[in-house]
Amino acid sequence: MKKSDLSCPVCHAGYRRIELTSRPGIKGEYRCLMCDVVLETFDGSTNVAIRLTVQPEKTFETPIKPV
Repeated sequence: MKKSDLSCPVCHAGYRRIELTSRPGIKGEYRCLMCDVVLETFDGSTNVAIRLTVQPEKTFETPIKPV
């Protein structure tokens, strides 16, 4: 099992990532829950779980736009 952290390059939301190399996963992608930017694409070779751990502060003066 591998644990790591990642953050969204657009809104700076923080995520915890856990990868189980002993189990196969599913193909697909994970998008940021705050701004919908693709954070990671999965090939299905390992089982990956990602959860939001740090929600960025929301400011109403500047909207978040994906790059």
